[in-house]
Amino acid sequence: MDLTTAECKLLQGDIYHGPQEFVDDIARVFANAVIFNKGGHEQGDPTSCAYYDASRHLLQYTRWLSLEIMSQYLSDDSHCEGTAQIGPIFQWNLTVSNLKDARKEMDDIVMKQPIERSEEGDRFTWMETECEKLLKSLRHQSDNKRMCFFLQPNYPADYFAYISRPMDWETAYRRLQNREYLTFGEIISDLRLIFSNALKYNGRMKEVDPISKQAYESAIAMSEKLESAIQRLFITVSDRVEREKVEQVVLDREMELAEKEEEERIRKEWQEETEKGEAGTASKASTAKIKLGRRPNIRKAVDFDFPFYEEEDTQEQSTMEVLSKQKAIYEDQQFERLRMDKVTKSLGLNIHHKLQERFSANIWAKQLADKIHANILNRPQKVGQTVNRDETETIKTSGVPSLSNASCVASLLEKHDRSQVKVAIPKVGKKKRKVLKTSISLE
Repeated sequence: MDLTTAECKLLQGDIYHGPQEFVDDIARVFANAVIFNKGGHEQGDPTSCAYYDASRHLLQYTRWLSLEIMSQYLSDDSHCEGTAQIGPIFQWNLTVSNLKDARKEMDDIVMKQPIERSEEGDRFTWMETECEKLLKSLRHQSDNKRMCFFLQPNYPADYFAYISRPMDWETAYRRLQNREYLTFGEIISDLRLIFSNALKYNGRMKEVDPISKQAYESAIAMSEKLESAIQRLFITVSDRVEREKVEQVVLDREMELAEKEEEERIRKEWQEETEKGEAGTASKASTAKIKLGRRPNIRKAVDFDFPFYEEEDTQEQSTMEVLSKQKAIYEDQQFERLRMDKVTKSLGLNIHHKLQERFSANIWAKQLADKIHANILNRPQKVGQTVNRDETETIKTSGVPSLSNASCVASLLEKHDRSQVKVAIPKVGKKKRKVLKTSISLE
């Protein structure tokens, strides 16, 4: 059975004796596809899996659609108790209980379904568009007279004494425009609340007040219209949501299959390269020889003779011998590198200590020079004062010059009101070593 055959039989007339026979043929189309592709689905065939998942969804969607569209042909089986028919069923009857099960199934799918929201100012997503259609289904021109009670938040003075949570059509539409609804259940609950509040408030006064009676009757009529629109929304959204799930499953399966094929291809290439490498190594290890030779010693024309050694014969070594020598050379290099690091660190520490000592010596010398300079400035100087032998011996022994040594020249030269300074150094004999005497005189 296929859809074209079922359509031809329907158009030909006098073939289907009732709606149940037509529904059975439509269900048979997708049931046959499920049965045929079940084996391939279990084996993991991509095409069979895709047809299997799609057929199950279409079988489920056909049951929802047939029970809603042919609701006037449903038979009442409320007196019969049976298990709920949920999911892809190969055959179902057009009964009231099956319609309730189908609506319960769609209600579970849609009411908790998150709404894919867009940014404010952007175009609505398909989910937001379906919500907008639901709102606009209550604003047909023929319904203006009845909807005038529920459009704006114009409530009587005692309205909040009976209604704790008021709701109107404009408030619901504004919330949709502001992207405040998170699920389909929230907007459906708000729209149902509009008419339930009207029935609750106007029910007590409908027999007395004509306006309350009119509002009450309008709430009943628009509530029924709302429920019809909600059922259409359930069918559309349930179909779209389940279809997207099937498409996502198929896409994930294709991606997983592509990843497995890529991994298998890489593994196969790696195995081929490994086998080729092992075969080449095994063949070369037994026959390959590496020739190691020394450059010939060429005799040059020189003025003297020196021992000449004939060229050594080339040696043939196996691959393992060459590798062992290279390993030994590498280990020697590593050992020398570690030793060089230790020597470098030791040398660096010695240089650092020497520099610290030199720095400390410079500081000490500067402090000593400042102390001597301060003593010279504090001690009065006499004209013509000379350095005697005792002071010279003091300089030699203690290393600290006396206050009358030649360093007084620096302090005298720094004075601005000084006279000319005359320095006289006596000559020293060649044979006898004499102590130098320096005299300073001011003219």
